[in-house]
Amino acid sequence: MAGGQGTRLWPLSRESRPKQFLSLTGDRRTLLQATVRRAVEAAGSLERVLVVARADQAGLVQEQLPGLPEMNLLLEPFGRNTAACIALAALWIEKISPEAVMAVFPSDHLYEDENAWQAAVEAALSYASQTDSLVAIGLPPAYPSTGYGYMKTGRLLSTTDQHPVLEVLEFVEKPPLEQARKYLESGQYLWNIGTFAWQVGVFQEALERHLPATYAGLAAAGDYLNNPELLASVYEPIEDISVDYAVLEKENRVAVVRGSFRRIDVGTLASLDEVLPIDEQGNATSGEMLLRDSQDNIIFSDEGLVGLIGLQDTIVIRKGEIILVCPKDRAGEVKDLVKQLEEKGFQQYR
Repeated sequence: MAGGQGTRLWPLSRESRPKQFLSLTGDRRTLLQATVRRAVEAAGSLERVLVVARADQAGLVQEQLPGLPEMNLLLEPFGRNTAACIALAALWIEKISPEAVMAVFPSDHLYEDENAWQAAVEAALSYASQTDSLVAIGLPPAYPSTGYGYMKTGRLLSTTDQHPVLEVLEFVEKPPLEQARKYLESGQYLWNIGTFAWQVGVFQEALERHLPATYAGLAAAGDYLNNPELLASVYEPIEDISVDYAVLEKENRVAVVRGSFRRIDVGTLASLDEVLPIDEQGNATSGEMLLRDSQDNIIFSDEGLVGLIGLQDTIVIRKGEIILVCPKDRAGEVKDLVKQLEEKGFQQYR
């Protein structure tokens, strides 16, 4: 899934180049390229990897994935959240191989132990191929996060390739801090990282049960995949909703593979200290800068020199013609700032 906008990472992530098309680590690969490399390892070849993006991102995808077969790039006329994105991919896969098992990967994730990630994906694919379950991959929470969704787990269903497969009793979206603390203490909850596996036919049946209008609309769109105007007319009325809300929360055949790897979250500017080098004063830095009596900041500059004096726990971003400064603990408000761009007549900076 490569169609996101990444507004919480503005101004690094812009409408013209969202975060999945950026390289945020010492590795020169972008997040999308890293995701596709992992997908190739899971699928066996690039020919078995499908990328779904918005139509206006086609050039970026082709630039970054020159070896991707043309027919393996599905373009949505406009974003309609993850339910429509995954349903469109499932429709395409079903036409080619009705018995296929598909895995779903967000294109903006990083993982510290990719071998462990691959093992969890293989376990999810294995369990999905043998059952009628919709299978998620979850991680034991490392801290009481209010930015992740959670899955409440039940009985042990299987142990596949040494990975426990558990029943999912409930999905919970981004709880308040006190609730997140209780989830952490209970040991019964896993983080939902938006990575799934299922038989394509099983998913289509669940979609038809729980989101019939979207299923019917996209089934009609099956003949329009190469006709942007007709596809747009079908896509226009489709509900903008996540696959979690639309399908998984309502389905009683959901399982989760408990992973043992660490996800590096680059969802907000405050998380850049997970991927940027840290100096002796705890500053996460990229670019040229002069620092005096400044600790635990995040500083990124892609041109020119940045100077800081006596600053702590602050984010300073210089990206081209945009400068952003904010406290670390208010980084979540960046998406609200982005909404003001159009209101203030600053559309060129989106």
